[in-house]
This record gives sequence, structure tokens and C-alpha cells, in this order.
Amino acid sequence: MFSHNIDLNQKWDVDFVSFSPIFSPLKIWAENFSQFKDGWPGLADYQAVLSALPKPILTQNGKALKIVEQDGKPGHFSEHYAPRIFLSGEIQTRTENWHDFFQFLTWFMFPKTKAIINAIHIPAAQERIESETDLGRRSPIENMLSLFDEGGAVILCSDDSMLQLIRDFKWKELFWHRRDELETKLNLVTFGHALYEKGLSPYVGMTANCILLSVDENILQQTNQQQLDYIDNELAALFSKGDPYKKPKDLSPFPLLGLPGWDKDNVNESYYDNTNYFRPGRKRK
Repeated sequence: MFSHNIDLNQKWDVDFVSFSPIFSPLKIWAENFSQFKDGWPGLADYQAVLSALPKPILTQNGKALKIVEQDGKPGHFSEHYAPRIFLSGEIQTRTENWHDFFQFLTWFMFPKTKAIINAIHIPAAQERIESETDLGRRSPIENMLSLFDEGGAVILCSDDSMLQLIRDFKWKELFWHRRDELETKLNLVTFGHALYEKGLSPYVGMTANCILLSVDENILQQTNQQQLDYIDNELAALFSKGDPYKKPKDLSPFPLLGLPGWDKDNVNESYYDNTNYFRPGRKRK
């Protein structure tokens, strides 16, 4: 089905950005590692890219982001993953790990939004960790932000009727009957680092949890970096005010491989008859 798949346990593949359209938004940042032909970049190489920025990436607490090796089990609040980023700027990173590599790159792509998502988690996380009661029980907005941070995407669209097709789960009408319009009217930009990781070995079933942004046509004609800046500013504003995205179901499911060019098999109309993937809607109790 797919021409490229990466075994996530294999060594680094410098050509991963060419394997799927999912990687197009991060290509300009991945180029910082194009010299690594024979093996993984190290954490010092990650930090070198951070240090070369004209301005540091800052957390909401004003700390410059920096790469550190992943530690063992945290002993107190400040040593947990998200609090450590917020309080010290230190992002714990595993070596030779695709998940953490994409997490690293998304900070370059969406620095304001990543910082705000991190900051929103802190008060509730501190209460759970310090009370030592049900550490995994997060609030609806925390769950939504985690879902988006891991598996989210943003859809920029200049045609509100197409956005409504997404909300209504009208996949065949969107992907097949309006196929010729997708290239000029809609652009999907992946946000979640776990979703990028899935893109290394794509499969029918891959679904993004999306924020839908109605935009003017000129936004869709911008360069990749201009679009990333636009998205970063829009998301930062949305998450800062906490509306309308408050819980996981506020995000719109989107079957990624329906997009033209994302799976070589979707050139056939029958591809979109798979209702296990192109579902007619959320199940209701």
C-alpha cells in the first residue's frame, strides 16, 4: 500500500521527510539534520540547533528551552516531565528515539502554542502530584490538550462548506466528489509529534484530532513558515482563552489517508467506501 515504511527500531533515516506529505511542514527544521547520513544525531546536536536560533524558545515561565538526557523516576513535582520544562526549560529527551525527535521539532514549529499547552498543565498536575491521589486523572481540558499535542493537526480551509463536511463526517463527498478543490482550498498541517511518528509507518486507520480554521485564500498561498507562524499565533490565542476547545470531543476527527497523495490507493472511489475508516460519525450512547 505504502511505498515507504520505517521500522521504528531501526537506525536513523535522513530521507524520512520525503516519504509522506505528512512531513512537509517540518521539512525546513529537519534540514538541520541532513548531514547525518549514517546514524542518529546526538542530544548535543539537538542543543546546537537550539543554540543557533537568533532568539531562544521560551517557556511561559520565561526559561529558555534546552535539551537534557531523560532521567529516572521523578522524586518530586519539579522533576516530572512537564513541570521540569515549565520551571527550568529542560526538556528530557531520549537518544535515538523518533517520538522525542518529533517532539523536539514541534517546539520550533509552534513555540508559542507548545509553551502555553505546557503551562496550562502545570497547576492541575501540581495538585495531583503533590496530593499523590490518582495521578492519571486529568481535567477535560488537560485531556484535550494532551490529545492534540500528541495526535493533533490543524486544517486551514478557505471554504466553510468543506469544513462543515468534516464536522458532519461526509468523507466521500469531501475527498472524492470535491477532490479537485482540496489542493487550492484546504491544507492540513500536523501538530502532534506522535502523529508524525505514525507517519513513518502509515496505516489505514490513522486519524488526526483537528482544529478547524476558516481562513482567507491568501493564507493558503503563504510560504510554509508563514503558515506555521499564523497557526502558532491562532492556537496560542485559542488555548489562552480556553474557548471553544475545552474537552477532547471539541476536536474534529479526520482520516488523514483520505487526502489525495497520502495513500496511493485512494485514487479509486471504492477506497472511500471503507466505513471502518471513513466513519459516518461518533457513536452516541
